[in-house]
Amino acid sequence: MLDMLQGTPVWVYAIYLWICYYGIKACLGGRENRRSLMILPVVLVVWSAMSLAPSVLATGPWVGGTIMGSLLGMLLFNADGARLDADGDTLVLPGTWKTLLISQLFFAVKYYFGYQQAVHPLLLSTPSMLTVVGGVSGFTVGLFCGRAVRLHRALAALRRDEGRVLP
Repeated sequence: MLDMLQGTPVWVYAIYLWICYYGIKACLGGRENRRSLMILPVVLVVWSAMSLAPSVLATGPWVGGTIMGSLLGMLLFNADGARLDADGDTLVLPGTWKTLLISQLFFAVKYYFGYQQAVHPLLLSTPSMLTVVGGVSGFTVGLFCGRAVRLHRALAALRRDEGRVLP
């Protein structure tokens, strides 16, 4: 275990700290506008898809996992207690641990498969492992996509209730 941590590049620790910061910040509540709701899922989708680029075999399970994760993310996250900020364009959210938990899950999945790629590259090139990598990676990304969709719908509904129309 110590060898694994010592062999981890410094930039991985920086990403982990950023993910922790983002998750802890979500525990305290925060503000999300339409743009900020889409930035994280887009970054995670691109990052996840780039790691699958050499493998066509993992693409189908990745898409399926993303759909399943998105559906679960829409079920897990709700907008209870959310309200519009004074500007009418920002959703004020209560704190939740769910974002921290799925952030940690996303990092753990990426770290595990990255470690396996470095230590056992042939194992990850087998069809069964490519299917698992694609499905699990897509699922974790889908959780964030589902959260974004759910909160975007809540923002639109709150704006509609106040007589504002989304551009």
